[in-house]
Amino acid sequence: MHAASVPEQLRSRCYCPSCGGELTCAETADPLAICLACPSDHRFFVMPEGPLAVETAKAASAHFPELEHQEPEQVAAFWLSDSVARSILNEQLAELLRVILEARSTSNSLPLSYCPICGGGLSEYEQPDIWVRGLRCSHGHSWAERGGRLGSVLGSTGFALRAEPSESVVRQLVSGWLKGNPHLDTNLHRSVRQVLAASIFGRGAA
Repeated sequence: MHAASVPEQLRSRCYCPSCGGELTCAETADPLAICLACPSDHRFFVMPEGPLAVETAKAASAHFPELEHQEPEQVAAFWLSDSVARSILNEQLAELLRVILEARSTSNSLPLSYCPICGGGLSEYEQPDIWVRGLRCSHGHSWAERGGRLGSVLGSTGFALRAEPSESVVRQLVSGWLKGNPHLDTNLHRSVRQVLAASIFGRGAA
């Protein structure tokens, strides 16, 4: 897998979708992701392109002897940084492992009201995809929002900023993974399950 990158249109300046402040690079526990934060500490993430479902379905049966007797933090860091492990790691699980390592989330979901390209206010507009909320600024920059993900096509490349998730969202996602799902269980290695269960977001959810 390749590390995430920021499109040329946003490399010189990028604006916070929540408050309009300027975003700059910040530290993150995920070595392949890019964290962008504004002066108000609203954080957004650019994620690397995730592996295909046929690859993540191999995770539960993967064998990593080096994970035996490791602490949850070490296991989480391994899955995010080891090239073989990351190549089979479900993208949502990668986000959850990062949240657990950084031990932070927001109290409430961040509003998405400003254009990342120009900082102008975003307004809803009608578009054909019923699964997303269409947003556009006065300069014509168009975005699609769903579940804290603000996406657009810049040039010929798809791009998305992911808002730092709220605590309630993280708890809900962790609970879903721990309760089991026949469509997702093949993605969940037992070591990752243990990390989720031991985290502050997973206690009592298993």
